[in-house]
Amino acid sequence: MHRPHLPAAGRRGAALTLAFVALIGLVACAAGRSPEAMPADPAAAYAAAREQAAKSLEALQAYELAGTIRIETVQAGGGEPMTADLSFAAAARWPNRLTVSQSENERILDLGTGPDASWFHYAPMRAAYRGAPMALVRDFEAAARLELEERSLFNFYAGLGQLLLPEGREPVEAPVTEKLNVGGRDITCRVFSLPALAADPANPGGTPGAGRWWLDPESGICVKVASSTMIQGRGGPVTQNVTMTLTKLELGDGPADGVFAWNAPEGLRVAATLEQLANPESMVGQKAPDAVLTDLDGKTFNLADLRGKVVFLDLWATWCGPCRMEMPHLEKLHKELGGQVAFVAASSEAQPTIESFLQKNPYTMRIVRISEADAQGRFGAKSIPTGFVIDKEGTIRAHLVGAQSEDQLRRALARAGIGS
Repeated sequence: MHRPHLPAAGRRGAALTLAFVALIGLVACAAGRSPEAMPADPAAAYAAAREQAAKSLEALQAYELAGTIRIETVQAGGGEPMTADLSFAAAARWPNRLTVSQSENERILDLGTGPDASWFHYAPMRAAYRGAPMALVRDFEAAARLELEERSLFNFYAGLGQLLLPEGREPVEAPVTEKLNVGGRDITCRVFSLPALAADPANPGGTPGAGRWWLDPESGICVKVASSTMIQGRGGPVTQNVTMTLTKLELGDGPADGVFAWNAPEGLRVAATLEQLANPESMVGQKAPDAVLTDLDGKTFNLADLRGKVVFLDLWATWCGPCRMEMPHLEKLHKELGGQVAFVAASSEAQPTIESFLQKNPYTMRIVRISEADAQGRFGAKSIPTGFVIDKEGTIRAHLVGAQSEDQLRRALARAGIGS
């Protein structure tokens, strides 16, 4: 049903993250210990594998991998599953060389940095980023997130980190051994099986299902990963099963510089920043426009009146599912950081509609009304939720489109010096 308000677009960010989960992938998540050295207790063996993996990966200076990905999507109501077969390749050389690519019938993903440029291209976005060469970081957590941010993408572990043995999960049974062949070499793997997590309605990116990780104890690399994600789709629950299998594994000096290059396809929109890639109308770096806001007690004030304090301005609506999904995170941060940040949630709906919503959801952050003219005309909010982090001088430091997780909100606030 059409509504005379901003369209909800929180799913856009969720879909992008989900696509990365399904498509990006080589995994370094094994232990360097021999099978005999592993503890007998499943949880202890898992913890030991994660600990040794971190040590192995911190010492890694270069890698070159290739393999296949099979994606199977199954609707809860039954029917034939949809399948897709892809190929992938990744290589990196510390401290400033990286390339990750995936293809089906044509190239789907290109990511990297080399002597002449850095780049990111995900075909469904119909645009690409290209900029100056990047120095890589080493950050396991950021690589596993694989979000549209520099620390996540231009990361030495970007070709490895998406399926590291995940934190916060434990196997319910002891690992087993199984022999696999990679590039003509037989590898005796240690296989960890992890159970599914309980569904989290607040997580727009889906819930991890059961999975298995085949670890090569000598190299510290997972040579095969079979994982699943449970997603709440428009037509009901969906399970996405992803199997990644290595066909090439080389650890050494890495490939020559010629591999670390990329040219944008002709006619493709090329953005100068990652923020502009996802949001061509990003206002980051601009002075925040002023707007008249009205408290629910009828008092009006100007956004500019909050100058001198960091502001998080959230444009939302009661009917917007992604907005409702995000608001508990904002409320939590308001209670924690309210002395440093003015959280302002602004809706263009009628006051009785907002008040009715708040009776069932008694948020304590500042809830105000804003005109549609200001929301759309001044802030360019074509979809909601849309959030802005505004620093003490009134400059926009983050422009967020779509529902954000608590971690994403914290990282956005850090751009204005909060919690950094």
